[in-house]
Amino acid sequence: MNSTGTQLPARQAALLLRTLTETSGSDQGSVADDLLLFCYRLRDECRVARSTSKRFQGSSFAFLNELLYDLESRPDDTLRSEERRAFIAELLSDLASGRILVSKK
Repeated sequence: MNSTGTQLPARQAALLLRTLTETSGSDQGSVADDLLLFCYRLRDECRVARSTSKRFQGSSFAFLNELLYDLESRPDDTLRSEERRAFIAELLSDLASGRILVSKK
């Protein structure tokens, strides 16, 4: 896989993180949709090549299943939850900073 393909999730994560931190209220619907699509692609198309993250270890993104369910069934509640927003922000930050490196499956 070329370096552009492995860097794409990091760039997308940085953009989503910025959007997540700047968004509140009525804008949350589009953020939830973007996060849902990003997390599905991450889980289905990528694997963890290397992780120095304190929270996210392992070689797959199977840990996203519960978040995906929450974003599908209760997107507004999920994004209003401080715990969920912190989880999402930490994941996006770890991807954007390179603490989690991905490769194609």
